[in-house]
Amino acid sequence: MKAIRWIAVVVLALAVPLADAAYPDKPVHILVGYSAGTTSDVFARIIAQKLSERWGQAVIVENRDGAAGSIAADLLAKSAPDGYTLMLTSNAFTLGKALRASLPYDPFNDFYHITQIAKTPNILLVGKGLGVSNLKEFIALAKTRPLQYASSGKGTPSQITVELFKQMAGIKLEEIPYKSSAQALTDVISGQLALNAPGIAQGLPQVRGNTVVSLGMTGSKRSPGAPDVPTIAEEGLPGYEAYGWHGMFAPAKLPAETAAFLTREIVTVISAPDMREKFAAQGAEIVGSSSAEFAQFLRADYEKWAKLFKELGVKPE
Repeated sequence: MKAIRWIAVVVLALAVPLADAAYPDKPVHILVGYSAGTTSDVFARIIAQKLSERWGQAVIVENRDGAAGSIAADLLAKSAPDGYTLMLTSNAFTLGKALRASLPYDPFNDFYHITQIAKTPNILLVGKGLGVSNLKEFIALAKTRPLQYASSGKGTPSQITVELFKQMAGIKLEEIPYKSSAQALTDVISGQLALNAPGIAQGLPQVRGNTVVSLGMTGSKRSPGAPDVPTIAEEGLPGYEAYGWHGMFAPAKLPAETAAFLTREIVTVISAPDMREKFAAQGAEIVGSSSAEFAQFLRADYEKWAKLFKELGVKPE
């Protein structure tokens, strides 16, 4: 009897991958709603390479930047729910619901929430020509004359981190949204705008290259990828904390087996020690949540920032 039970267990164990054997049998595309070199893009390419090696199929990253990631999200919502089109994106995906008068999709109901990939702090940067060398000097300057900051669009980490900073510091900064986060950072470096808050993957090389001045990291603790860069709280704004998140999505109505396979595979890939090191080098902390946990997190994150927007009097556009 024990032998029969043991054989049954082996058969069931072997049957699990067979259910997924037909997927993927052709290239998988990962949409990124931002330009090349952004944090989302870097993460997508790291994951795509590993999945391609694991599956023996091409996993192709496609940059469909614009409208704070909503162009890519709309494409994903209209894609066939077969697992061959995915999307890696960040906060703006859900926060668009609070910041835009209308969206062609519902971020909570029109997608399968595969997993939260990671959480990442941003870094507040100013051009060297602004004449400030730290956070306190910037706040003092902002209280004397109007300044503008560059964002990657409504609801992106580069916007929400600055909005929280404005509220807590008691300053005014006019937002200038950009389609390209690379151009936003370039215009801060050149002195056309005062401030930008890119992800670490994009901003830290500029700090290392001495083309910008860092005012601090937005996380609650120093980033493993940049332990020498203080946090905003350390630099003079106690209690400040803001993170960007990055997650993987698929269209809703994905077959149950494919959905479970994607969550299991991507969590397995990003949890590997070498992947944790790669993400840590980008200042990111791996999460790897279940789909249900990710969906719950998205709701809570949305409510937190929607409340801030309401307090600031930010109205949907």
